[in-house]
Amino acid sequence: MWTLIAGAGSGIGRALAHELARDGHHLIIAGRTRDKLEAVAAGLREQYPDRVVWVAVADFSRPDDVARLASHIAGITGAIHRLVYCAGDGEPAADVESWDVADLNRALAVNVAAPLQLIQGLMPLLYHPEKAARVVMLGAGMDQTVQKGTGSYGVSKMALRRLVRQLAVEFDASPEAPVISLFQPGMVDTDGLRAHASSARSLGLPHASWLTERLDNGDCLTPEQAASAIAFTLKDVPESDFHGAVFHGRELVDSLSFAGS
Repeated sequence: MWTLIAGAGSGIGRALAHELARDGHHLIIAGRTRDKLEAVAAGLREQYPDRVVWVAVADFSRPDDVARLASHIAGITGAIHRLVYCAGDGEPAADVESWDVADLNRALAVNVAAPLQLIQGLMPLLYHPEKAARVVMLGAGMDQTVQKGTGSYGVSKMALRRLVRQLAVEFDASPEAPVISLFQPGMVDTDGLRAHASSARSLGLPHASWLTERLDNGDCLTPEQAASAIAFTLKDVPESDFHGAVFHGRELVDSLSFAGS
């Protein structure tokens, strides 16, 4: 089984690569920074020598890179059975006047346009007559919880939520089409979240202290917990319950922990 993870160099994407390799997946791990991806790949190959792991470097803000990535993947394998889009972008801003339109454009490119373009480029590899491919897009809680200074990330993630709903409707037209869901991880203790908290604090944004307190108190999920929840949706959720669904990381982790106790 071939799985593509976009944004696999760190955080949830990296943890998910290990989770799925353990479960028998061959992997294409994609992202912007080659050194990070190669380090992830080396760890996977050492721990799971029977798995095939390919590294693909792409800047998801650049349509040419996304097109090349899709073409490269088509040359590696004739089918993609799972696609998880973990890449994300969008910086905090102190106020409306300092909200950088270029940052908003980049966030929309990475968080909305790139996953759509990637799916379009991989269509022949995602359509399977025997069993539907599964696609997961990582959302964000601030898409509907508006906080001062979080416009680029929040607006683009709200657009991603709408994209998932649109694709779910579009895919309904064909029985061979993939099924798609949105995974809302909630607060996950990643380098990206800590960097956001630091930037928000330097800008005097009101949510910075609350966010820092949650991180310091260990109230967030770990990347491994979030990855385990995503893996559950990919493997164990029935297709009819998966397609068009919105899954929440904390709810899944709590229910899986209860089930395993």
